[in-house]
Amino acid sequence: METVKFVRLEAEPKDRGQRVEVDVVASGADVAAAISEFYRLMARVRGIDDADEGQVRERLDELVGADVACEALRDFVLNRLTTAAVRQVDVDTVLAPGVHAEEDPVAGEDFAFTVNLIPRPVVSLTSVEPVHVSPATVAVEEADIDEQLAYTARQFAALVPADHADVREGDFALMDVDLLRDGKAVKDLSGLRRVVEVRRGLLPDAFIDGVAGMEAGDIRKLAFTLEGLDGPEEYKADVCLWEVQARREPVIDDAWVAENLPQFGDVAGFRAYVRADLEGQAARVEQQDLVYQVRAALERRLEGTIPDEMYQDAKDSLMASTMRKLDAEGSSLDKYLAEHDMAQDAFNMNVFMQASELLRQNLALDALARARGMGVTPNDIARAKQALPPAAAALTDDELAERGMLAPLIERIRREKALAWLLETAVVEEAGR
Repeated sequence: METVKFVRLEAEPKDRGQRVEVDVVASGADVAAAISEFYRLMARVRGIDDADEGQVRERLDELVGADVACEALRDFVLNRLTTAAVRQVDVDTVLAPGVHAEEDPVAGEDFAFTVNLIPRPVVSLTSVEPVHVSPATVAVEEADIDEQLAYTARQFAALVPADHADVREGDFALMDVDLLRDGKAVKDLSGLRRVVEVRRGLLPDAFIDGVAGMEAGDIRKLAFTLEGLDGPEEYKADVCLWEVQARREPVIDDAWVAENLPQFGDVAGFRAYVRADLEGQAARVEQQDLVYQVRAALERRLEGTIPDEMYQDAKDSLMASTMRKLDAEGSSLDKYLAEHDMAQDAFNMNVFMQASELLRQNLALDALARARGMGVTPNDIARAKQALPPAAAALTDDELAERGMLAPLIERIRREKALAWLLETAVVEEAGR
């Protein structure tokens, strides 16, 4: 779209400069040009044969519905005109513009709307010298290695015949179970030659009491009542015991390692491997703590007012990221809250605090990069583009700028440079000094 010549374009600071309200009126000719661009794009995307604008509009209404098409047109025109308006008022914004229009755009008619912008806050640092930190030191003790070996033993535990003949609480029992609830089979608790852990909390107490004392070859009929969601439920079970079993953990000695983990040779080799793995984990924890501490130390030097809208946007972004992560793990917010015994309000506050801290730390990194003159070279941009999705990585710098992707990329590069400088120059002190 060619340069837009607005009928009116007036920017007025609001809320003590934390917001800029832009009053916009686009000419009928520019509105018509934007509408024509929309229909050309839709014709190409939807595979509509070359036709005049009216025919494309009619076909699009048939494909997606008139209401959907009208909303898409409105969004497209507003986006095009808003982008042009923001460029011309030359406000360095940090959030997506808020746009409001009373009417829908009509080709050939002037179109009025309002744009609300959040300018980049003016912040500074009380000092741009290296920070002082006291990162945690994580030591790997012999007890930590012993614990890992014990965990390995539990993983390789096997069921063996118990040293007593009768079923006792805590045993494992190899048995046939045919369990009915109100006359219907309970499939997840029934089966032939299934291993049942006789432990309260895993099985109904009445079932455990019913099979206690059974010996191999015994057959028993059980009947008991449990309280269900809709009232009492009647259970009946036929049980045949084949064997009483116990869980036996192996002794991890040289012979066991040679048989089960031959790549380590003997116990000493296995312990050396475990120590190296734990020390690697400890080093990563120490590095993560160092990164957090230098960011936090710099953030404490930050001065300036940050608009409330930036805090809210940071919270919304972190919340959306958390929801995507839970969804990818096959979980949900309700499950997460239940697992962590947390109320919704406490969770929301926790997200807000984390987002606010991250926002302030990033702004502090921006301020450090500016103050120390950390620039971004074409090579920096070329390397950063390699981490973008293939379609974006293939774009030129001008194309990235046109799509609004270059500025965030440059911002990220500067922050990475600022953090690298902080880590390189940090004065590390012993904890407690």
